[in-house]
Amino acid sequence: MRISRQKVISLLDEKIAQFEAVSARATYQNRYDENYQLAYHGTETLLTELFSKEEAMEFRSNVSSVHFFVLGGAVDYREELRDYREHIAKCMAQLKVYKERIINFWPAEEVEGTRKSALVPFVSMSFDESDREINEQFTDVLSALRIDFETGERYSKESIPDKVQSRIRSCDLFIVIFVKRDKIEGGGYTTPSWLLKELGIAQGARKSVIALVERGIKDIAGLDYEKQVIYFDRTDSKDLNKASLVFLEALKEHELV
Repeated sequence: MRISRQKVISLLDEKIAQFEAVSARATYQNRYDENYQLAYHGTETLLTELFSKEEAMEFRSNVSSVHFFVLGGAVDYREELRDYREHIAKCMAQLKVYKERIINFWPAEEVEGTRKSALVPFVSMSFDESDREINEQFTDVLSALRIDFETGERYSKESIPDKVQSRIRSCDLFIVIFVKRDKIEGGGYTTPSWLLKELGIAQGARKSVIALVERGIKDIAGLDYEKQVIYFDRTDSKDLNKASLVFLEALKEHELV
């Protein structure tokens, strides 16, 4: 794929900022917590997509810390925390090296990463303005990876337009973003009915499905909860970032990356 130089720099800056936040709140107790995992493994994934698996392995080697333990010896908490912070500092320094390399040596127009996917998924989503940011949380992942995708269109009729049905039946993968709509008496929420109808068309056409589901929705049409469903909470940024990483892994499983 081809990504603008500015976009790559922005992605690297985002990872540096994540590590800075981890370093600022680092304690012995929260070492290697979820925030760290998102920053570190997200960086390895990013480097793999921009460069290669070998580059990601080189990053891991360059930032690794060497530990020496004395069997039966007391834990030096201060030393352990200092080692953790040095590891984070190495991660940030290595990312800044990549950034300088891109600024100084790569063409301003575009940088080369992995090949652009030839597969085209269909993304089923709400068109309500209140759901725009949630949609973009996941469609931006596709755009960053230069994956072309089809969508439906805004409509209010009960039936799914023929044009949309045709797009779903001809797509290589069906991705649906289920968002909460009306509260159900007794607990839980509905989701827009046309999303369920579009899913039904995809299932009828035997399409592979990735479902991104807002927590609290009750009916998702019997999807395989272990293999096809990625949950998210729109009010929790950490949960959203985690869902985005799982989404990326799902795209890899379906060979779009």
